[in-house]
Amino acid sequence: MSDRPTAPTVAALASAPLSVSAPGKPVSEILVVDDDPGCRNLLIRVFGAHGWQVIAAADGDEAIEKAQGKNIDVVVLDLLMPKRSGLDTLSALRSIDPQIEVIMVTGDATVGSAIQSMKLGAYDYITKPLQIDNLIRIVDRALEKRRLSRKVDELNDICRFKSELLDNMGHELRTPMNAILGYTALHLDRVYGEITPKQEQSLKRVEAAGNNLLEVINSILDNSKLSAGRMPVYLENFSLKELSREILDMMEILAQAKGLKLEWNMAEDLRLRSDKTKVKQIMVNLITNAIKFTRMGGVFIEAKQAPESGRVQIRVRDTGIGIKAEDIKLLFQEFRQLDVSSTREFGGTGLGLVISKKFAELLGGTIEVESVEGSGTVFTVALPLESAKEKDETATIFNMTSSCKPNKTLLAIDDDPEILNLLRDSLHGTGYGFAGALAGEEGIALARQIKPLAITLDVMMPRRDGWAVLQILKSDPELRSIPVIMVSLLDNRSLGYALGVTDYLIKPFKRVELLEKLNTIEGDRRSPASAPKDVSMDPFRGR
Repeated sequence: MSDRPTAPTVAALASAPLSVSAPGKPVSEILVVDDDPGCRNLLIRVFGAHGWQVIAAADGDEAIEKAQGKNIDVVVLDLLMPKRSGLDTLSALRSIDPQIEVIMVTGDATVGSAIQSMKLGAYDYITKPLQIDNLIRIVDRALEKRRLSRKVDELNDICRFKSELLDNMGHELRTPMNAILGYTALHLDRVYGEITPKQEQSLKRVEAAGNNLLEVINSILDNSKLSAGRMPVYLENFSLKELSREILDMMEILAQAKGLKLEWNMAEDLRLRSDKTKVKQIMVNLITNAIKFTRMGGVFIEAKQAPESGRVQIRVRDTGIGIKAEDIKLLFQEFRQLDVSSTREFGGTGLGLVISKKFAELLGGTIEVESVEGSGTVFTVALPLESAKEKDETATIFNMTSSCKPNKTLLAIDDDPEILNLLRDSLHGTGYGFAGALAGEEGIALARQIKPLAITLDVMMPRRDGWAVLQILKSDPELRSIPVIMVSLLDNRSLGYALGVTDYLIKPFKRVELLEKLNTIEGDRRSPASAPKDVSMDPFRGR
């Protein structure tokens, strides 16, 4: 709030020298609202001489009417007026345009009216008699704030448009990539005839490059959803210890391939209410990154509850190449690789850490990093034991159940509609029917309804991931005999077979491979010797 000026009267103000706007300066629109015609005309003259376009209103109702559909930058508003008070007018103007800057003017100032004005969003509160230099300075500052607010809106729009463009491009790229990989796989399987060893080698290179590109596309899609604020959050209660076991099962293969230790330490079983799939993805990204940049030693994970903070801290420490001090601030910039030579050696898209950070922030948490070049890096994730908000998107049954055929239907459970479309198209003309569901609960219900020949099941899904759905299927006497094929981006076959899956496919899957597995399942069903076997539901038995 401005100090009360010891200024000349309004009459003296009228004769004061006036400023003139600089050539080329954008014309700003000022709305003057005052029931005193002398004060109103004076402000029109002062602001007009300063190069601003002025609109005048004698009361609050007229001001609201003139503000409708106009691009008003700043309002100079009298507090005490008949009919509608200045405070009511302020509230109405801010509802028309929340970013409009309003300067309250009064000859009867009180602390209460000043506080109320600020609470309603006034930019400033000044008293009469007015002082021209002070008034012009305040209006200039208000116009600058208005200009910056518009610039922020423009940048937010650009960011949103960029995210939408990346999202659209990602979907447009993923469709032909699936076709490229699919037809490449068909050629490698000799569906279209024999190929020479040199052709096979070239096609395998195409397949490897295509899979790498598909991974980049999927990362871009996740990042664009996060940037555009379209990433849903699904809250559920889960054990961090149980989740860690699943993750270590997935990561052990990578660590063993490089001769690295992979150790987990947690003093107690911590339970979280959060998005389990996103917490898992954060940990998988960090551990994968640690293994990637570690040549000797190992990766060590620990979790503990931070004292009196209501948060859990998860630390991922490696003995890898470390990060230069000046490069740490660049870690979470999109598509940023710290060292081109490292990129060539270790690979990566530059999005894994960005997505992990955005996931953590989406769940109300943080990620911090400490590193010494040549000695290793520590990432610390702090997550609330209970995330505050949930953005839910109700999953629905995929509308392809019309093609169901008795005893020959494949039920696909996957939260990605593109995968369901691909599975459906892969079965076209084969004699197999298709049904799909976008979430575990709907998939289980559909399985009870149609009794499919087999079920394909994604691992990474919201609310109930594939492992949880698999456990329900295998513990239900009505469903346990239905063969389940896991279809996932992650290769975690050992856990799948331990839980009783019939087979395991890695995305992007090969059509021929899928049909071979269905033919085998159908042949086993016809064979009287085939009978369902009991499978222990403890994936960690023997540990």
